[in-house]
Amino acid sequence: MKHPLQPIALLVRSLFTISLSASAFAQTPDAPGQPLERVVVTGSSIKRVDSETALPVQIITKADIARTGATSTEQLLASISAASSMGSTTNAMGAGASTGGLSSVSLRGLTADRTLVLVNGRRLAPFPGGAQASVNVNTIPLAAIERVEILKDGASGVYGSDAVAGVVNFILTKSFDGVQVGVSTGAPTRDGGGKNRKASVVAGFGDLDADRFSVVASAAYEKEDALYGRERDFSRSGNVPPFYTNGATGQGNIEGPWIPGKTLQEVEGTPGYRFFRSPNSSYGSPVDCSSIGMFKRAAGGYQGAPVCSFDSAPYVGLIPTRELKNLTANLTWKASDNLEVFADVIWGQSKVTQSFQSSPIRASFLETDDLFVQKHVDPALLLLPGNPNYPTAYLQSRGFTDLIGKPLAVTVRESALGSRINTDISTQTRATLGASGHVGEHDYELAASHNESKLRGQAVNGYFSQVGYAAVINDPANNSLWNPWAPGGQQPQQLVDKLKATAYAGQTLNGLAKTDVVDGKVTGPAFTLPGGAAQYAVGFQYRKEAYKTDPSAALFSGDIAGLGGSVAPIDRSRNVKALFGELSVPVFKALEASIEARNDRYNDVGSSTNTKGSLRWRAADGLVLRASAGTGFRAPTLVDLWTPQTLGSSEQFDDPATGQTDLQVNALAGGNPALKPEKSRQQQVGFVLSPIKQFSATVDFFKIRLKDIINTPSAQEVVSGFRRGDPAYAGLVKVSPANEIQQITTALTNAGDARLSGFDVDLLWRDTFALGRLDVNLVGTYMSKFDEASPGGFLSHKVGTTVESDGSPVLGANGGGVVLRWKHMLSATWTKGAWSATLVQNYYTGYRDGDDLNGNAHRVPSQAIYDAQLSWKGWRGLQLTLGVKNLLDKDPPTYIFVSNQFQYGYDVSLYDPRGRLAYVNATYRF
Repeated sequence: MKHPLQPIALLVRSLFTISLSASAFAQTPDAPGQPLERVVVTGSSIKRVDSETALPVQIITKADIARTGATSTEQLLASISAASSMGSTTNAMGAGASTGGLSSVSLRGLTADRTLVLVNGRRLAPFPGGAQASVNVNTIPLAAIERVEILKDGASGVYGSDAVAGVVNFILTKSFDGVQVGVSTGAPTRDGGGKNRKASVVAGFGDLDADRFSVVASAAYEKEDALYGRERDFSRSGNVPPFYTNGATGQGNIEGPWIPGKTLQEVEGTPGYRFFRSPNSSYGSPVDCSSIGMFKRAAGGYQGAPVCSFDSAPYVGLIPTRELKNLTANLTWKASDNLEVFADVIWGQSKVTQSFQSSPIRASFLETDDLFVQKHVDPALLLLPGNPNYPTAYLQSRGFTDLIGKPLAVTVRESALGSRINTDISTQTRATLGASGHVGEHDYELAASHNESKLRGQAVNGYFSQVGYAAVINDPANNSLWNPWAPGGQQPQQLVDKLKATAYAGQTLNGLAKTDVVDGKVTGPAFTLPGGAAQYAVGFQYRKEAYKTDPSAALFSGDIAGLGGSVAPIDRSRNVKALFGELSVPVFKALEASIEARNDRYNDVGSSTNTKGSLRWRAADGLVLRASAGTGFRAPTLVDLWTPQTLGSSEQFDDPATGQTDLQVNALAGGNPALKPEKSRQQQVGFVLSPIKQFSATVDFFKIRLKDIINTPSAQEVVSGFRRGDPAYAGLVKVSPANEIQQITTALTNAGDARLSGFDVDLLWRDTFALGRLDVNLVGTYMSKFDEASPGGFLSHKVGTTVESDGSPVLGANGGGVVLRWKHMLSATWTKGAWSATLVQNYYTGYRDGDDLNGNAHRVPSQAIYDAQLSWKGWRGLQLTLGVKNLLDKDPPTYIFVSNQFQYGYDVSLYDPRGRLAYVNATYRF
């Protein structure tokens, strides 16, 4: 068997030395006599001449971004080795889940809530769709990004909350002279959707030294077409034995007998009334499943009854329709030699449209809808004994004679109203005004910014009132028209017209998150030592956060099928006051020591003081050793604290005690005002090596400990813990007299901790030959440990697997993704005159996914996807680029998900379902 690091070993041997690069060594050296400019690097408030600090910062330039061939900011972030698919949200995850069009980034797999996203070094307002610490990167246009700086270390000592895992800082174009326009288009080489188009313009004028002002403005537009499961062989079916079968609720399964006027739990508690909540453990269907557009499950229901399930895979969106509009503007005015006034405005709007399978209806979905009680409608779709389609003969043949003559609850996969379509429009706005200057050797900066993030959700098609739908079906005047087993699912037009009258189209969730910030800092020399001048930075920040969600009356009621139950409004605000300081001391010429501290005081959850110390030692020419250690924290967000606890439907889970699969039951979920901040400790040690001018290298080892994790346990975690007797879950599950699960609680709590460790590598070889220059670069991350403890002390080992040794999901698996053992991007770029060519390998090691249908362990093998690009800029300001992503058109490996993923056949967090994508870019600078 190949060792998982064999590809790296081969590369290292081919380069004849272990050399792992830092971005600073890759930069063009300054010309002799050119003054060295001090710059601020992400992770520090102090300006430095040498950007190779004691902290691990990866810099991705505009040229690097172009060479990746990324078609969106989400796709760019996925190529970062330190970014994990676990804990992030992608556009594809919105197919069937209420993500609101969010796309986010998770460093180290510590989730997007613990990864701070900045634009031009300043915060953006968080996304107002339920993940209040996350920034929606969909609103950041790829064309406007000048570079990305990724700090791969905790930074609470500089930035405060949310920076436990690190910082992703998008630097937009701020200095430009002239006008540049760009267009791009790309399309898969296979049939179907997935095409994309982009256009951008950047204009700048004014010279700060000559004209005393500078203005840069940009506009960008992106459009991406939808791609559906039916358009790819690997995803068009959810039935691929022996790996997986689709467990979606099917049409026409008899759930059990019903007592009119009773609730589901009352029916379950009635002697002689056996009711099945699971769609796959019912009394079955009396007809051939294929005749009603369903398929027969291999595993039968109660006493082997034939169960019909729905294959949702063809209808699910693999890529949603996405549209982005963006405007940015930067203005700098040199009021005097010692004072500059600056301002920036950022506006971005992302529109994401999802389309997926029609809504299912079964009694367990309806019992949390209070309107059924208020309107005196039974929370089930009932086939009455007088219906001409009542299956007496079937019940007799199966021995279910005790059901005969009783109303029967029957499952439905709604077809009259069509597929569900929803649109989420997310708008991000930020305006900043500030002044900077210097007094003597001391620099100062003072700024104020206003941030807003808005969400407007809209149900377009396929949604309907549950109580209205049930009232139509259960009305004796209509019931005789209804045939749950009608060929092709076709119902009489008279009944269809009444069902269509229950449709809902309109607002779902409107949200607004606002962040107003005033901050200031002073930096400069503190004192002088033989090694040089010590530098200091001191500053303050005042931040006011406000969060408001406004669900429509229909969404608040929980009565709209397919929207996931009731959503309650939130309207809360708070303020945060912070003081911070940093001191960098040249102990001697080759050794620099730094310390930073920050105190954050929240008016709702108290205060936290965090510190970090770091060392940077230039041990020899071409060798820098560095280390840091610090503390961090994450304050509970306004969503964490104040989301009302409401009763809705859980995600699907399996019950290991009864063997029932794909269950969905009542779930009590929401926030917790008693939450306290998480605490963390981070350590990092590494080196930067450049033995000869052609090679440069970096290795950074990291270790993180996280305590008091703010966590929402998944339904599967709660059920598995309850069934194995873990006392921490004892009060979180209610069961029926038949020992079947009726309700679970998944509210937020401070519980458990996590320990993780690993190392980052970055290797560069650059040399010039007669045929041109060759640059070979590898950036990778190795995770040696990610162990997370549950509230009851159960230890989940999460590296390289989505499941535990017994096949149950690891903690956090429900959100999708996996903590990969190793992930890298290896690129080779050849440049000769006006031509350049790049070949990129995106590689990750294999991992264990869910068990197959026979209970056998399954693994996703290691994967390597190759991209290629050819670029020419031989005529004035014109540059043309032709590229191909997934050059070999490689299909994804078989993947058995244990998360709440709706797509089948591949891991949505790691594979681009478009396959081979050819694209062409053109830019022209006037």
